[in-house]
Amino acid sequence: MIIKKTLLAAIFTLGFAGLSMNFSYADEAEIFNNEVETKTTVAKEVAEPVNIEVSELEKLLALNEEQTKIEEKVEKERQAEKVEEEISVSADADKLIVIAKSKLGSPYSFGSLGPSAFDCSGYTSYVFRQMGISLPRTASSQAYGGVKVAKANLKKGDLVFFNTYGGISHVGIYIENGNFIHASSYGSGVVVSNINDSYYAPRYVTAARYL
Repeated sequence: MIIKKTLLAAIFTLGFAGLSMNFSYADEAEIFNNEVETKTTVAKEVAEPVNIEVSELEKLLALNEEQTKIEEKVEKERQAEKVEEEISVSADADKLIVIAKSKLGSPYSFGSLGPSAFDCSGYTSYVFRQMGISLPRTASSQAYGGVKVAKANLKKGDLVFFNTYGGISHVGIYIENGNFIHASSYGSGVVVSNINDSYYAPRYVTAARYL
């Protein structure tokens, strides 16, 4: 009996979906009646060869339909949660960029963590700390944390890393359209640059996402 029921479930799962009929020009009542008739006929045709009660098979079919509805509902809820999460992350990124831009023009100072002067990783650490996110201290260690991001998939708030001397040695915060904000150097301080310009493009290494 277990083998028979398993066979029935497999027959239903693989074949029943193809029994849907197209009644584009029929009224809803006729469609419903035809579907009921079809299900009953299928139940009889499947039940007879494996010697199982039609009523029992119909219960199995109903259970399978209910399971399908549950799975569809769960998937819709999962997609809705994903959208809400993306909206939340985007809002956090906007806040992060506002904080980052509030420090534009601040002087560069090696080893400084702010709030009035920064080195590159001190600047990123300071900005993320205002959002309640703790980053490792150096550019290289920040690069090995978070979630790795391909250059083509950069989003606002991602950290971008460069090899300015001997490995990953510089970091900034991606804004959008190729632009990033960073504590650049003694002469520039906190500025906005572009990852595709003649200096940074060949020195680009990787990106990490902490939001």
